[in-house]
Amino acid sequence: MSCYISSGVQLGCSDGIGGIKKIYVVGGAGVDNGGVTGFTYDADGAITGATSAASTTLYGFELKRNTSSLSQNVTKSFENGTIFFEQVLTAVTYKYDQDKRNQLKVLSQNDNIQIIAIDQNNVYYLLGQVNGMYLSGGSAATGTAFGDRNGAELIFTGQEHEPANTILSTSFDEQTATYAQVLGSVFTGASIVG
Repeated sequence: MSCYISSGVQLGCSDGIGGIKKIYVVGGAGVDNGGVTGFTYDADGAITGATSAASTTLYGFELKRNTSSLSQNVTKSFENGTIFFEQVLTAVTYKYDQDKRNQLKVLSQNDNIQIIAIDQNNVYYLLGQVNGMYLSGGSAATGTAFGDRNGAELIFTGQEHEPANTILSTSFDEQTATYAQVLGSVFTGASIVG
């Protein structure tokens, strides 16, 4: 494989916005048991298809704008000739209750989670594609003042050999289709909830 680039990057328009608006956590079989595998890609490397085990379900978590984020940090050792990309997803949920407590408990025990993050520009990212993500930190808090947040901040971390692939539906326009339509057209065999 060549280490040389074959094109540049244009400046483009100033029309993007920041933040993550929704995530889907892959439940059921999970990474260890063949949860979402058998990926197909387009010429640019975007995921256009994936096979899912029969018990795989994608569970949606809605997030308020200006609260959640995704970063992919490059860690390279020049001396050792190694590189990996650390994926860090921060997701904020509201109104901490027993149901969210139960979800937090289960998520904290699973070290091989795949997550689909959808940003405010309707770009879909598959996190933990090979090695999985894990709940590495966060907090659940009631707040103090009436205006404080009552909810949980979940921080998921994963390390991958490459940056997260984006997901591209060939059947639907990501800008106008529902999340379920886009994800259902790519992740065949999976159920989508939320």
